[in-house]
Amino acid sequence: MRPLLALALLVVLTGATAVYRVHHDAAQWPPDAAIYLRMALEDGGMSRADARDRADAFLRVTVTDPDSRALYVADPPAYYVHQFDLFRTRPLFPAAGALLYSRFGPRALPIVAACAYLLATCVLFAILLLYAPPWLAALGAFAFATAPPVLGVAGLGLTDAPALLFWTAALGGIIAFTRRPSVLALSCVVAASLLLAFTRPAIFLPVGAALGAWFALRNDPARRRAMIALVAATVGVGLVFVAYTALVHGPGLGDQLRWEFAWQRATGDRAAAGGFASWYGHALARIAGEAVTYDVYKNGALLVLVLAALGVAAARRTPLVPLLIGAACASLIALAVNPVEYVRSVELPLVPVVVILATLALAVLVRAVRSRGDAAVEEAHGLGAP
Repeated sequence: MRPLLALALLVVLTGATAVYRVHHDAAQWPPDAAIYLRMALEDGGMSRADARDRADAFLRVTVTDPDSRALYVADPPAYYVHQFDLFRTRPLFPAAGALLYSRFGPRALPIVAACAYLLATCVLFAILLLYAPPWLAALGAFAFATAPPVLGVAGLGLTDAPALLFWTAALGGIIAFTRRPSVLALSCVVAASLLLAFTRPAIFLPVGAALGAWFALRNDPARRRAMIALVAATVGVGLVFVAYTALVHGPGLGDQLRWEFAWQRATGDRAAAGGFASWYGHALARIAGEAVTYDVYKNGALLVLVLAALGVAAARRTPLVPLLIGAACASLIALAVNPVEYVRSVELPLVPVVVILATLALAVLVRAVRSRGDAAVEEAHGLGAP
């Protein structure tokens, strides 16, 4: 009953947080969210022009940020017009929003994101139960739910929360497969990875975790073949996504970087005036500096990072650490693809990795404290014996 009670309390707290975030961020519609709204309207049967007009009319009276509102006019900036085509390979999130649109209208997208936020917290709770008692697993899961990068997207009409759900599920499947290889665990990894790829193109995260698992067990004859199958499965999902991208004429890496350069040049980035190479080198250096300092300065997560480091030390002889390090290294690929964004593309997928390690460290510390307490009690009884 303890895991069920801990899960029930976690659902109540996280559900209340999700509802609050949806209401709190009701006027927050970033440009990406506006594009997903148009895609959802198209999925509901509207033409592209009608969907754009309907979405722009809603956003002009809803959005409070003047810079964002300037995008929803009859003649928006060219870079924003071209951004729509970059999302062609992300069909799942707007399709889910379209299913709920008749009941909730444009709020369907933030509601889908909030539900994904709640489910991601529950999935992480299930993972943490492998390493910690229920009360500590619930605490770690709620720390995940209230981490600033996660909380910041919980009520927004963006793919970040659904992608976080599918990434956490894929990570849990990989951990389960590493502990005990099975067809069921591998199927869960493939399903979650597919959902992740078609929600947000971040298939490199499961591939990185799978490579870390293979590295950890490459010298184990009993499980080496299973880890090769795991890597092949995640890479296979990536190939499926690449084939789909080619089929629908989706954007490639070059298209993404050219759009970002045009966006930065149009919005006044001085480095972009010197050409693509100058802008890209400057953007990478700037984002790398932000990546090193952001958690400590902005989010105050130094203690969590220290606990995660202790978790690495405590579990260094297990496959879990190389697996999570592989996922962390893979997340840095997003910096090369998108050198102007760190929190949503790199820090967000790292949150479950850090929380797993930090919770593991707390579990080790709790066991150590209890062992010393039991030893002290036994010693006290021994001293008091006749």
